[in-house]
Amino acid sequence: ARAAERHADELGLGTRRMEVSHGLVAGTRNGKVVRWAPGTVLSYRVARASFAKPAVYQMVVDNLAKATAEWERTCGVNFEHRKDLDARPGTGREGCLFVVHHFDAGGRFIAAAFFPSDPPDRRRVLVDPSYETTSFDKVGVFRHELGHVLGFRHEHIRNEAPPVCPNEPLWDVQVLSVYDPKSVMHYFCGGVGTHDLKISDLDRRGARMIYGPPLGAAALVAAE
Repeated sequence: ARAAERHADELGLGTRRMEVSHGLVAGTRNGKVVRWAPGTVLSYRVARASFAKPAVYQMVVDNLAKATAEWERTCGVNFEHRKDLDARPGTGREGCLFVVHHFDAGGRFIAAAFFPSDPPDRRRVLVDPSYETTSFDKVGVFRHELGHVLGFRHEHIRNEAPPVCPNEPLWDVQVLSVYDPKSVMHYFCGGVGTHDLKISDLDRRGARMIYGPPLGAAALVAAE
C-alpha cells in the first residue's frame, strides 16, 4: 500500500522547485521546467487483465483516447495507445512509456499518475474501482491525470485558492500568472473548480509555453 500511495497525485513532487506558467503549475529542477523532450512519443498500454470487467477496460480505453486527443489539440505532445500490448499479462510497461492499470486503492483516489521526472518504474496511471461510479466527468479525470504526466501540478495549491482546498508543499514558488480556478488541474473544493475537469484557456496558454503549439498546427504553419 505504501508504494501505491506514492503514486497518488495528492502527494505531488515534494521538495522540487515550482514555477507557475500562465495558469499551470509546472515542476522544475535546477531552475528548469521538467518536461518530456521534444519528439517524445508518450506511448502507453492499458493492462486488460487487471480489469475484472471487460466493459470497464473498454471504458478506460475509450476515455483515455478522448483525453489524450484533447491534450494533443492543446499543445505539442503526441500520445500513442499501443493496443497491441494490452493483452500482455501483468502490469509491466515493456514496449511503451507507461502503463495504465486497475489498482484498488480503497477509494483514496479515483486515479493517480506520475510526473516526467519520476523513475521509470513509477510510470503508471492507476485506476481505482471508484472510477466506475465517480460523479466527476470520467474523461475529465484522465485529462487531469495526463496533466500530471505532462509535468503539471495542482492549481489549487496556489495561495489564492480557498483555504479548505488540499494543500501540498511548495518550495521557491514563483507566481507568473493569475490564479485559474477553472484549470483542469484544480480540484473541486471551496466552491471553485468543476466536476468536468476541462482544459481551460489559461491551461492552453501555459501548456503551449512549455510544449509549443499542437503538432498538427505546427506542421500546417511549416507547410504554408
